[in-house]
Amino acid sequence: DLTRRLMKYPCSYLIYSPEFDALPPLAKDPIYKRLWAILSSQEQDPRYRSVLSLADRQAIVEILRDTKKDLPAYFAGAVRQ
Repeated sequence: DLTRRLMKYPCSYLIYSPEFDALPPLAKDPIYKRLWAILSSQEQDPRYRSVLSLADRQAIVEILRDTKKDLPAYFAGAVRQ
């Protein structure tokens, strides 16, 4: 769907890079926490809420759950509106 954005579910492909996987927990943990805050709607900044619909956020979380084996346990939680 190139009418609105380049990728159907916008999440940086760099999360799948060997460099990201090699990050130590002290570097990776804050990234995952921030990502979860945005995807779970804990982050209320309108610039994220206006770009990512609830369905988009749910889909991104499901994709990450299926493809990133080192996700923190809190990614198993529900995505809220």
